[in-house]
Amino acid sequence: VCADTFRAGAYDQLKQNAAKAKVRFYGSVSESDPVAIAREGVRDLKKEKYELIIVDTSGRHKQEAALFDEMKQVQEAVQPNDIVYVMSATDGQAVHEQAAQFKAKVPVGSVIVTKLDCHAKGGGALSAVAATNSPIIFIGTGEHMDELELFKPDAFVGKMMGMGDLSTLVDKMKDAKIEENSELYKRMQDGVFTMRDMHEHLTNTMKLGPMNKIMEMIPGMGQLAAGMGENSQQALKGFLYMMDSMTPAELDDPKIKKTMTPSRMARIARGSGKNVVDVNNLLQSYNKFEEVVKKVGKMGMKNMTQDPTSMLSGRVGNQQMAQLAKALNPNMLKQMGGLSGLQGMMKQMAGKGGPLAGLGGLGGLGGLGGLGGLRSE
Repeated sequence: VCADTFRAGAYDQLKQNAAKAKVRFYGSVSESDPVAIAREGVRDLKKEKYELIIVDTSGRHKQEAALFDEMKQVQEAVQPNDIVYVMSATDGQAVHEQAAQFKAKVPVGSVIVTKLDCHAKGGGALSAVAATNSPIIFIGTGEHMDELELFKPDAFVGKMMGMGDLSTLVDKMKDAKIEENSELYKRMQDGVFTMRDMHEHLTNTMKLGPMNKIMEMIPGMGQLAAGMGENSQQALKGFLYMMDSMTPAELDDPKIKKTMTPSRMARIARGSGKNVVDVNNLLQSYNKFEEVVKKVGKMGMKNMTQDPTSMLSGRVGNQQMAQLAKALNPNMLKQMGGLSGLQGMMKQMAGKGGPLAGLGGLGGLGGLGGLGGLRSE
């Protein structure tokens, strides 16, 4: 129910969002009284036997007394089961007084925190919880419907402290149906990696969402994530376009870096709408991926991912952990907290249900680090 008659375009925007989400929409372009719209909308939707009805009201500031009175009238008109206070993560600590004003007018029952995809960490959300004595139920990490996530306290605090959120990353992998026992990751654990494998791996990575958000979920990668944006996602798409312009023989050629000729590079560039420099960047990134995958295979990572505790028990841990650290870009390793930080992350990953293999047999970790995040020697 669109009861926001204050903001220009609110009706059209909510109607479009409802259509995208495939849910019933109620609003009026002729009625200017939000209380009347809310009352009539809830009444009509109840007649249609809808079990969940959301009334969207105008945003308001603590200094706008008239809007607060209006909010109280809407509450009295529809008698909701829950009143949700929606706050922006960018409001900071000033949100405490704002939330307290809301609570003084209406019985706020829960909180939604939006704009957590910005640089703000959402510390003000804790102030809103304290002021309203209400739990956070959802967090918004973007502008699309699938970027409204269930609030998980441990994960939220972990991200605020730069400790990552591996549990959400694992959930995203499950939702994206990325199978840790797929043929791709079995080959990567064996140290085998072709352009076709790279295409499948990058496709899987993009299913998880924007690269900067993925990096934020990995402990120690918060600073690296801050330097990423839409450009990283566009770069991945560009790589996929170029690989789509390759022949099946090129995609499956284990010696592609030796057999790739200038004429082939020019053809791939033309077919993908890129230039030869872009194709060369693709080949360089493939070389880095391949080097790491080969090192992972030499470390016997296949056995380690089948028994993650073996890596942590000390039987094979120190030597193989040192080899893995050596495969990572020094700056990335430093952001993880060095060798001890890397080992701590592995313990955390093992504790989340053993998603080591699901991340690509640690070759996947290289992919999540962004192309160029790994080095070859």
